[in-house]
Amino acid sequence: MIPKNSFLKIVDNSGARLAQVIGFYGQQGSYASIGDVVKVVVKEARGEKVEAGTMRKAVIVEQKYPFHRKNGSHIQYLRNAAVLLSEKGQPIGNRVKSLLSPEFSKPRWAKLRSLSKRLF
Repeated sequence: MIPKNSFLKIVDNSGARLAQVIGFYGQQGSYASIGDVVKVVVKEARGEKVEAGTMRKAVIVEQKYPFHRKNGSHIQYLRNAAVLLSEKGQPIGNRVKSLLSPEFSKPRWAKLRSLSKRLF
């Protein structure tokens, strides 16, 4: 459960370090979860691909709150983290420094899966 105005650590090599959630895509609720696309504003950045103060799309890859799956299991991470996306939905960076959960095995996230070390 990631509410509005929460901070996310960016786990790709796009140059952004910290982002703040300002909106949600494709849902009516007030929380986002693993695999959801959100609108963020970059708060801290170091590099040339992304500057601080710019608005971007991001997909949530880790959350502190336990994420319950349909098979009855649950998963919980130690941080809230995301990967920045372009307006077309493709990752901006070319490396993801986080393990991806099986929620990213859908065809939509094929490019993101190829940038990550492994799924678990």
